[in-house]
Amino acid sequence: MAKVLKFKDVNSDVEHRIKEFEKLRIKFKADVKKAEAKKIKAGKPSKGIFKSISEFFTDSPANTTAKK
Repeated sequence: MAKVLKFKDVNSDVEHRIKEFEKLRIKFKADVKKAEAKKIKAGKPSKGIFKSISEFFTDSPANTTAKK
């Protein structure tokens, strides 16, 4: 038989999960800030993921003339 949960039990479980999620979100934001600080400290500018991907898939003019 399936266990029937009371609304109060379900509500408290949801609240608990929301609190856990907030803790993880705050921790993740702190980790991202630490990583950005390390990159700045190293002196290497970050390009961003979109620019990195677009540069990966684009051919430079030197590569297109060499292929012909």
